[in-house]
Amino acid sequence: MTPTAISHKLHRKLGARVKIQTIKITNYKAFLGTYSINVAGKNLFIYGENGSGKSSLYYALKDFFQSSIEEINLDELENIFVKTSKKGKTAIKVTFKPDGQGNNSKKDYYVSTTANDSRAPGDTSVRDANKLKSFLTYKHLLSIHHLKKDDEINLFDLLVKGVLKHFRYSLTDGKELGDLWQDVETAIDKPTGRDFPINRKKTEVNTAVKTFNNAFGELFKEDSPENILKHAQPIIDSFNHNIELRLRFPQVRPNKDYSVITGSQVFIELTYAGKKIAQPHLFLNEARLSAIAISIYLGMIKRHVQGIPCKILFLDDIFIGLDIANRLPLLTILETEFSDYQIFITTYDKPWFEYAKGFLKEQSGWKTMEFYSQQTKDGFEIPCIFDNTDLLAKARQHLNNSDYKAAAVYTRSEFEKVIRNYCREKKKQVVFKTSLKDYAAEDFWKVTKDDIQQTTKDVIEQYRNLVLNAFSHYNTERHEIKTELTAAIQAVNDLKKELKILSNKT
Repeated sequence: MTPTAISHKLHRKLGARVKIQTIKITNYKAFLGTYSINVAGKNLFIYGENGSGKSSLYYALKDFFQSSIEEINLDELENIFVKTSKKGKTAIKVTFKPDGQGNNSKKDYYVSTTANDSRAPGDTSVRDANKLKSFLTYKHLLSIHHLKKDDEINLFDLLVKGVLKHFRYSLTDGKELGDLWQDVETAIDKPTGRDFPINRKKTEVNTAVKTFNNAFGELFKEDSPENILKHAQPIIDSFNHNIELRLRFPQVRPNKDYSVITGSQVFIELTYAGKKIAQPHLFLNEARLSAIAISIYLGMIKRHVQGIPCKILFLDDIFIGLDIANRLPLLTILETEFSDYQIFITTYDKPWFEYAKGFLKEQSGWKTMEFYSQQTKDGFEIPCIFDNTDLLAKARQHLNNSDYKAAAVYTRSEFEKVIRNYCREKKKQVVFKTSLKDYAAEDFWKVTKDDIQQTTKDVIEQYRNLVLNAFSHYNTERHEIKTELTAAIQAVNDLKKELKILSNKT
């Protein structure tokens, strides 16, 4: 039995989903020094400013998995501000649990300029995960802005150079679809001459064209198990647009003198509510086109063999082209159709991030983080990462920076979070209100405080009035005092520990 078969057998036997626990990145792209990102086996939703490192995280994880099958030159990806004495130490370390053999223990994989654990003999976890090619960035969707030409929508570039660029299966002969198209373009662009006569060029072009047409064309045959829409249409339906697609690929071919390639087109035929739309380019706005492109991408991931212990799906800034009517359905699709994946999502849209947090906070399998760009004393920027599950850590950081009002806000937020979570876990009876925004911290504190020790209750009551409420609001008569804030942070931390013990009791 092969190592892959053993891994899959253990996965089926144990039902273990191998999840990322931590990602440690050293001197890679935007990351100067070592950053440790605690994922804790959950899905991760990240807000990040432009230049804050969120895309560097995307590429770090993508390169980590890709390094299991090919050499990745980390020296070329080293942060440009690394001091000479520390050069050559670029590394990506990922910790998983369970390990590749299904044991309930952590397993580290380390990829650096001198080592690569992702290719360990007998452990195919990383290599198997890489087969899914489940990394999509907004750059793959950029051509949506240029699709509506000549009263038609042409999806060719969007698919071949975008969402299906890294797709491979049996007919791609071990290559990615984007590479097959590159072979065609390289062959047609070769100049002819004495050392490269036209007959030889025709042979190379015809071979590359045939290979590409066979591989890409199979995705459009309605009776083929590889048909794009077989996998994508159910996801499109989940967006509730009530549209049905047919895609047509006429196949590419060289012109008469083999100077250019023609036929690089994928056309859409569209039915809406059962009625054929004569001019799809007028009906499909950018948001609908983005939803279709994402559906095709997700559908082609689903067509891969799913019996893989570690399944990662990383979507980098793909909400750019989606309006709110399509963003929430996409989150629901990810929750339902990809529940056995570990999902990473990034966005630079802060209002959307805050809105989505309200949707995701009821889902125990999600974490949120915020990436900011911080300027160093030397004038360049580095990432600054806030883990939203640890609001007290953010409070302490603001306290150390003498930003007392921000420290008070985060401390109060943590207080509200822990008492709400406690009431939910213990099924406490809280006064009913029609809207979540109408609830106040007092509603949850009333039914929580009788469960805790008197000393803890007294301290919380003291600092609620003295610090957490007063410092969180505009008050010209109140001075923020560092010692009071320090004590308030400690009080909330003690409350958090006590409630955790109570929550674990049956």
